[in-house]
Amino acid sequence: METLENYKTERQNFEMFIDVIGSEIEQAQVKLISAANVQMLLHYWKIGHFILFHQKRLGWGSKVIDKISKNIRDKYPGKKGYSPRNLKYMCQFAKLYPLEILKQMLIADKELETPTVAKILSIARTLNDSEIGQEALAQIQMAHSEENIIGQEAPAQLEGLIAQEVPAQIQNIPETLFVITQEALAQIEIIFVNSPVAKINWASQMVLMDSKLPLGVRYWYMKQSVEFGWSSTILDLQIESGLFQRQIKNQKINNFTATLPKPQSDLANYLLKDPYIFDLAGGKDEIMAQYALEGYNQPIGVSDYQLSKAIPDELKSALPTIEEVERELSYLLEKK
Repeated sequence: METLENYKTERQNFEMFIDVIGSEIEQAQVKLISAANVQMLLHYWKIGHFILFHQKRLGWGSKVIDKISKNIRDKYPGKKGYSPRNLKYMCQFAKLYPLEILKQMLIADKELETPTVAKILSIARTLNDSEIGQEALAQIQMAHSEENIIGQEAPAQLEGLIAQEVPAQIQNIPETLFVITQEALAQIEIIFVNSPVAKINWASQMVLMDSKLPLGVRYWYMKQSVEFGWSSTILDLQIESGLFQRQIKNQKINNFTATLPKPQSDLANYLLKDPYIFDLAGGKDEIMAQYALEGYNQPIGVSDYQLSKAIPDELKSALPTIEEVERELSYLLEKK
C-alpha cells in the first residue's frame, strides 16, 4: 500500500515537473514571436515614414504605391506582404503614430500604472487633442527638413540648380528618420519597442486604422487587447459593440498589467501563425533572430530558433496566407 502511494506521489510530482517545463516553453514561444512581431511593426512603421517622406519631397502621386509594390515583388518574388494595400496601411500607420505620439503614449502608460476612470478619460482626451493639427505640424516639419537638406547638401549652389538636383537625392531610412524626428535611430527604436503600438499584431493594427477612432480610444483598445489577449476578430467585435463607452459608463477599469499576451490567449495563438511575420522572416522553417526584447519584464536574446519546434504539426497546414487574411479584413470592412 505504501509503495502504491509513493508511486502515485512520484508520478504526480513528475507530471507537475513536466507542466512547469511546458509552461516555460509556451512563454518562451510567446516572447520569441512577440519579439518578431515588434520588429515587423517597426519595419512597417519605418517603411511608411520612408515612403511618405519621399512621396512628399519628390512630388510623387498616389499611384507610386502601385509601382513601389510591383518593383519590390519583382525583386523579392517570395514576399507577399508588400501589396499596394499593405503599403498604404504602412503609410497610414506611420502617419497616425509619429514619434511624438509614441512618446505621449509612454507617458500615458506611466499614468495608468494606478488607473481610475477619471484618469482614463483624461488621458483619452489628451491623446485625442494631440491628434488635432498633427498633419499641419507634419507639413511644417517637412518644409523645415527640406530646407535643412538643401542647406546641408548644396549651400553654395544657385537656387535653380538646387531645384534640379535635390529631388534626385534618395536618403537611406536612418537618415530619413533623423531628418523627420531629429532623433538617432537607436533612440527611435527604443521608443517604438516600448510603446503600446508595438504590443499587438498587424491585423489588429489594420482593424484600428479602419475604425477611424480617435487616438485616445485606439490607445485604450490596444491596452485591452494585450491585457485580455484579443485577436483582431475579437478586437473588431469589441469596437463594433462600443466596449469603451460601455466600460466608462459602468465605471469599470482594469490594471493594464500585461506586457505580453498570455500563452493560451487568442492574440498569442494568432501571433504564432501570423502570415505577415512569416512572410517577413522568409514563407523557411527557421528565423535568425537577435532581438533585445526591451519593454518586457524579462528580456531574452535568441540567436537561432526552429519554427517547426514552435508550431504543432496540426497547425502548420492551417496557417492562413496573407491573401486570405486581407480578403477577410476586406470582407469585414465591406460589412461595415
